[in-house]
Amino acid sequence: MTQANNRNEIENKTGELYADCFEVLRDEQWLAQGELLASQLGLNEGRVAGKRCFDGGCGHGALDQRLAKLGALNVVGFDLKPQIEQRRFADVQQVSFKQGSLLEIPFPDGHFDLVVSSGVVHHTVDPDRAFAEMVRILKPGGRFVLGVYGKYGLFPWVLWVARLFTVKLPIVREPFVRKICNWLKLDPIWRYQVLDYLYVPLLRRYTPKGVIRNFFVKNGLKNALRISNITQDKAGDFVKRNASYSYDYRKLSSRILFGHGFIVVTGEK
Repeated sequence: MTQANNRNEIENKTGELYADCFEVLRDEQWLAQGELLASQLGLNEGRVAGKRCFDGGCGHGALDQRLAKLGALNVVGFDLKPQIEQRRFADVQQVSFKQGSLLEIPFPDGHFDLVVSSGVVHHTVDPDRAFAEMVRILKPGGRFVLGVYGKYGLFPWVLWVARLFTVKLPIVREPFVRKICNWLKLDPIWRYQVLDYLYVPLLRRYTPKGVIRNFFVKNGLKNALRISNITQDKAGDFVKRNASYSYDYRKLSSRILFGHGFIVVTGEK
């Protein structure tokens, strides 16, 4: 198989997986998910209002709806296979969606004031190229906010072992696990997380220093730092609203379970 064919196969599998996961989210979960993502990424009205925004790997578009509500001038949601219900954007005019790969983004240099990408780069065939492409479309003085999976902790280790039997070999096939999820009547957000963790073709993990050095500094971004916006109380509130499981990575119990946790780094071009 050629490199191009391998890339296409991985991107197709990734796009199909998330399209199926996202289409079953209930409206209240979808809204909560958008608020959670914006909160994790430190995106508030002051950071968003009046900005041209690019969401790299928009999935179900909940973050894009939230950015619009925070006053964005316009928002482009970009994904391998956007899974968008248009009725959810009936009163949101400044959001549009485009399909494509982060390795080849069809926008000119310096087009956006704010570029965000949450939970996506670590699933791409070439993370360095995906990041560089998003830096390219960010204007000088603009802000980049990146969210990626962190290394270490008990959960990532258990997940690595599980993926030996779901992705590497694979022995436990995806259709079987889907049937189990349906039989158990898993909540849509938990079904999404199970399929996400176990069957996405590529899953990389990083350290905060590695993200800053190998992505931000390497691409000339300034003032890069890790940010923390989810307290334990806030995480609990999102869980009660049936958003994705979240936690305060600074707590000792979270460090033991999740290592570096979900890493969010921001910097300026």
